[in-house]
Amino acid sequence: MGVLRAILEELPSTGISLEAYGRTGDCTRVLNGDQLLRAISICRRMIQKWPEPEDGRRVAAMLFRSDETLDLMVASLAALQEGWIVTPLFPNWPHESQEEYLEIYKLRWMLVGPGFADRAEGWLGSFLDQSLLVDLGEILPKTAAEEPLSLQRLDEIPSEQACAWIFTSGTSKRLAKLTEITYGNIEAAIHNIGKIPWVEQNKAFHNPLSASHIFSFALIFGLLAVRPSRMIFSDIQFLPRLPLSRLGKVYAVILVPVVVHRMRAAFYQKLTADLDPKTAPPELMKLARIPKRVRFWLKDRALQAENEVIARETGEPGSWSGRVSIKIVNKVFGPMLRDRLADPDVAVLGGAKAGDKDMAFLEVMGIRCLQGWGMTETTGALCVADRYDHDGAFGKCGPFFPGTKAYTVDGELVIEGPQVARGYYDPEGGFTPFNGKVFTGDYAEVDEQNRLKILGKVSDRITTVNGLNYNPLPFEEEIQALDLDRQSQLDEVIVIGDGQPRLGAVFFLRPEADLNGQMEVYLKQLLRDFNATRHIDERIDRWTVADGQFQQAGLLGPSGKLLRRVAEQNYASIFDA
Repeated sequence: MGVLRAILEELPSTGISLEAYGRTGDCTRVLNGDQLLRAISICRRMIQKWPEPEDGRRVAAMLFRSDETLDLMVASLAALQEGWIVTPLFPNWPHESQEEYLEIYKLRWMLVGPGFADRAEGWLGSFLDQSLLVDLGEILPKTAAEEPLSLQRLDEIPSEQACAWIFTSGTSKRLAKLTEITYGNIEAAIHNIGKIPWVEQNKAFHNPLSASHIFSFALIFGLLAVRPSRMIFSDIQFLPRLPLSRLGKVYAVILVPVVVHRMRAAFYQKLTADLDPKTAPPELMKLARIPKRVRFWLKDRALQAENEVIARETGEPGSWSGRVSIKIVNKVFGPMLRDRLADPDVAVLGGAKAGDKDMAFLEVMGIRCLQGWGMTETTGALCVADRYDHDGAFGKCGPFFPGTKAYTVDGELVIEGPQVARGYYDPEGGFTPFNGKVFTGDYAEVDEQNRLKILGKVSDRITTVNGLNYNPLPFEEEIQALDLDRQSQLDEVIVIGDGQPRLGAVFFLRPEADLNGQMEVYLKQLLRDFNATRHIDERIDRWTVADGQFQQAGLLGPSGKLLRRVAEQNYASIFDA
């Protein structure tokens, strides 16, 4: 554990500020490197008081909210130094699901944050044998200067020893598997992230992703290796409460594609909405003063600007008018969007395939948008685009990290290297080793510069009963583009039809949209126009509007990926006729 130990030993001398922001947008925790290490020492002593598990399984479940990332860091590092395997439960799972996983995987010990303390206490005696509350609000007052710092256990742990069991959403089954991560995997991941060329020292980084996922956990310590001035942690769903006025300028922000997609959709919806300067909310007052016909003209300029960015980044010829549109939109709207995200120079997207138009939207607004790729089974990120690569890099995930061997078998990406995890534990108790090689389930291409382009998930492929095979992602993107050009009423659309006679679609409306007769007419026309130029086998034949909002529909896995098989099961009834 030389890499991690070196990072931790150097923390007190870096002058770094570690900051956590809560759900109200207020700063709830501030630590320096010295305080972090002393808090870890106190937490280690708390864990040492636990009796040895009767079955010898030193496995601790962890349950912390996204805005409790600092508490989670302290708990996990303390547990790892005491030889425990940590298994984060995902905070966005309902408590019934968390109970189910505790029972199925026999997780009887828990480290818990303040936000879930009551839940863990209610599980004692039924699902849990022991739980330990890790609350920095209680620990920090005890971190006196004389608190001993001890990191020697990190050097005593062999690289092949397991340190984490991480739930993966990359499965079509109802229950997630556990991916076993070793100390060697963690070391390789941290080392690689710390060596990304464009990640600069003495900058502020904002990570609103839950550290319960290995991608975020490895990213945090990889960035710490670069010696940033500040590391900011929050909850991604409360980003609007954390503008520049609260955070101060950040150098880079880490996002998932669905957040950027919704940001873009909301922008166009508000841009063309019926706004009255007398009644518009304060944040839309400036927009309301612009005549609606001018706002429609600005929408056309914004869409043209996005196309110009895509052309530029994919090596296609652009146009003079497109370049002018970029300047107009950036000047008029760029400051507002950048302020909302604390004026980042760079936004890095990961966790799922990002759409070109969503990435172009950020670029038009003045934020360099880069895509990274990785998975739980590769201990997080394996590549990220180069900030300064404008030669065909858009939509690609940059060169692979050193030591990674990447190739395709029948179009599916295969990875070998030191970050490949040991294997899967399944809910039935079996273990499937990877033996240093993992089939990723992604259709992909690797270009001559070792840059990765994801084409779609193997598991996303739809095969109808007539034997025809489809990638639904382009269909979904086309329907969303049609909607965006018209009324921007859709939050998400999911194309389904695996094992069915025809393709179908599930529409999720934006929160402010109403499902009425007028909306049904609009959606029917949308599909008629989509189907008009397609062969009969590619047409959407059945559709429905989902109840409720997409984010609460249970269709997103822990890392933000769409669980398409769950959607297939939940909405199969649309084909009954």
